[in-house]
Amino acid sequence: MGVSQKAIVSGEGILKLIPQRAPFVFVESYYGEVDGAYVTGFTPIAGTLFTESVEGACCDNRGEKEERSICLTEPGVIENMAQSAAAVTGYQFVSRGESIPVGFIGAVSKFEITEFPIAGEEIRTHIRNLGEFGDISLIEAVLFCGQRRAASAELKIFLQK
Repeated sequence: MGVSQKAIVSGEGILKLIPQRAPFVFVESYYGEVDGAYVTGFTPIAGTLFTESVEGACCDNRGEKEERSICLTEPGVIENMAQSAAAVTGYQFVSRGESIPVGFIGAVSKFEITEFPIAGEEIRTHIRNLGEFGDISLIEAVLFCGQRRAASAELKIFLQK
């Protein structure tokens, strides 16, 4: 994937880019742009919002159907995608010296999940802007567990400027 191993923004710095606060933060790092995609990182923690015991399709399960793992579930994956888009937008506005606008998800479509991210292992989410119409953006979000594509979706996001 060619993504930097060193985050450009992380920890408390990421909170300056997104409106969410604990315990509802689902992005921890911003790694920058690679091949037209902006990359964020997040490590789900067992026992927090949107994690639960899942049988089968966790990222580290390697097909062992009897094993259960604590994984980030669908709502957490979608929230990670949305907050990743917010972090990217926030970083772009701050880089230009502008105030960060508030964004709202208008729609989620083409959502697909093939592996649930396992608690304790960092996931990387790639954000691409597919197009804009006024203050509405169409974003593609692809979540990776290691090198494997685990989930994807398109998000329509409205920015209130």
